Amino acid sequence: MATLELRSIHSTFTKKDLTKIIEKHNLNINPNLNRNNICKELLKYCEAPEYNLEYLFEENQFKKLSIKEKDNVILIAKKIKSFVKCGLDINKNLYSDLDNAISDAIYIGQYADISSVRKAVNSLNKALNIEIPMIISDNVKKILEEKEQIKKDSVPRLQVKQGKFWVEF
Repeated sequence: MATLELRSIHSTFTKKDLTKIIEKHNLNINPNLNRNNICKELLKYCEAPEYNLEYLFEENQFKKLSIKEKDNVILIAKKIKSFVKCGLDINKNLYSDLDNAISDAIYIGQYADISSVRKAVNSLNKALNIEIPMIISDNVKKILEEKEQIKKDSVPRLQVKQGKFWVEF
């Protein structure tokens, strides 16, 4: 037990990640606790081999970006959106040529879980009539599909009612 107290869960795991792990393994930990207390409780379960939670001590392999990198990706997305809004005019924008904008879009396309990245790449795709691939995680795909279904279901439709109606003026 002394070795576990020296070890701690890696900081790349957010509270949301930890609560998903708790739900996945049906652990008896209150998910309403703060991250620090959840980490303390999870350390007790890390010792048990049936849970196989050793990966919590290393960097989160599903966490692609640090906060600084994410800010940089969002800044690039803003530059691309500005470039498209200016009518792809190189004189009015920060890009020296079209190839730089496309290469930036390809770079940020791998982080399409971020909504501003999706909007920027989609706008450049439409403006240039090209197809830059975007990598979207399964969770985000599922959420986007649900939102799209809600949009489709909430579209007003024509309702025809038959019968006698009195209109007075």
